[in-house]
Amino acid sequence: MTGPLLVTGGTGLLGSAIRKIRPDAIFLSRADGDLRDRSVAQRLLEDIRPGQILHLAGLVGGVKANAANNSRFFEDNALINTAVLSAARSLEIQRLVAIISSCAFPLFSDRATTEDDLQAALPYDGNAGYGYAKRMLDLHTRLVAKEEAWKWTTLTPVTLYGPQDSFDPESGHVVGSLISRCWAAKTTGTPLVVWGSGRAVRQFVFVDDVAKIAVDAVQRNLDSTTTIIAPDAGITIQTLAETIASVMGYAGPIVFDPTQPEGVLVKRLRSMTFSERFPDCRFTSLRSGLEATVRWFIDHSLAGKGIPSRSLPLCHQS
Repeated sequence: MTGPLLVTGGTGLLGSAIRKIRPDAIFLSRADGDLRDRSVAQRLLEDIRPGQILHLAGLVGGVKANAANNSRFFEDNALINTAVLSAARSLEIQRLVAIISSCAFPLFSDRATTEDDLQAALPYDGNAGYGYAKRMLDLHTRLVAKEEAWKWTTLTPVTLYGPQDSFDPESGHVVGSLISRCWAAKTTGTPLVVWGSGRAVRQFVFVDDVAKIAVDAVQRNLDSTTTIIAPDAGITIQTLAETIASVMGYAGPIVFDPTQPEGVLVKRLRSMTFSERFPDCRFTSLRSGLEATVRWFIDHSLAGKGIPSRSLPLCHQS
C-alpha cells in the first residue's frame, strides 16, 4: 500500500525528533482528535490513508504521576492503542512500528531483563497501569503481524530524554524534571533537590537516536518481536544529577529527599537482538545528549518562549 508516513503523538518528545528527519510525514496530535475514540481514529486514518505508521501516541508521566494515576494510564493508553491498531488493520496498512516501554517488562535483581522476558513475570507495581497497556500493545502488534503476515513490530527504548521533553518538576520524567530543578536552584541560589536516595539505577537514551532507529525500522522487514534500545548498563540517579549540574554549571549543594518516590531501585534492560538488527547505530553519549538538552531548555527559557511542562501530556515517552 502506498501513502505517506503517519506519526501519531507527533508533537511529543519522540514525534518532534522524528519531524526533523521526516518533515514530509503527517504528524497527528491531540489537536487533531481524541485517539481514545475508535471512530475518531478510524476517520483520521481513512482521511490520511497512510502507507506506514509510527505509533507513538500515549499518556505518559514520571514516577509520581504514574503511581497516582495507574488506572487512568491503563485506560487511556489501552483505548488509544486499540483504536489506532484496529483502524490500521481495517485499512490494511502493512507496515507499523509501535513504541512500547521498559515499564512493560518485569525486573530481576540478579540480571538484566531481555526481550524474552516480556511476558515472564509481572511489571513493577508502581506503574503497572502504563506497563500493562504497553504490554497489551506489544501483544496486539504481534497477533496482527502473525495473522496477516504484515511487517508490524515494536521498539522498547529505555528512558528517553532530549529537547521538547516535559520539564515539569513534579510530573515529568527524571531527566527533564532534574534539569528544571537544577535551573531553578542555579538561578535562585537554592539547593538542587533530588527525589529518593540517589542510588536508583536507570538507563537513558537520547531521543534523536531513537528517532533515527524508528524511521529505519518502519522501512525494514523486521519480525514482530520487540527490540530493546539500551545504549549502556545505566547509571545512578546521583550520577545523573551530578552530570546535569556539571553541564549546567551549578556548583551548589545537591540534596536527596528520601520522602519522595524513586521507583524500583535497579531497572536494567539488555537487548539480545539490537546489534544484529541495527548494526550501524552509534549512540549519542549521555554527556553530549544532556548538553544538547540543557542548551535547548536554557535557550527557550531565556527567550521567554515557555518550557513544555504539560501535566500528563498526550505524547509518547517511557
